[in-house]
Amino acid sequence: MAHELTPTYPELRSSYIPGVLTTTLKMWNARMDVDYYKIEVFDKDWNAVPFITAEEIFPLGYTERREIEVFLPDPTSARYICTRSMLRKEGRQKTVISSKVCSKIK
Repeated sequence: MAHELTPTYPELRSSYIPGVLTTTLKMWNARMDVDYYKIEVFDKDWNAVPFITAEEIFPLGYTERREIEVFLPDPTSARYICTRSMLRKEGRQKTVISSKVCSKIK
């Protein structure tokens, strides 16, 4: 079971910063074995795109929800906003599967 990221097709809107667009996503953690997630933004060829958010890596406990606001200084190149589970490097956890969930920008 992975985490959830909605909306599936987020719409960009003007932000309070001139020339920068923003969108708000909602995330829910369905994984008992993961406590941290990372936000990533990609273009159509899956190359990283610059973005701004409050926390690029953030905690999210099991069954917790969180709103994420993402600002895009160059919104024309951004195509996907993704969240990826961050696995601990400690030996106490046996999980080796990282989940990545993406929303495609309209």
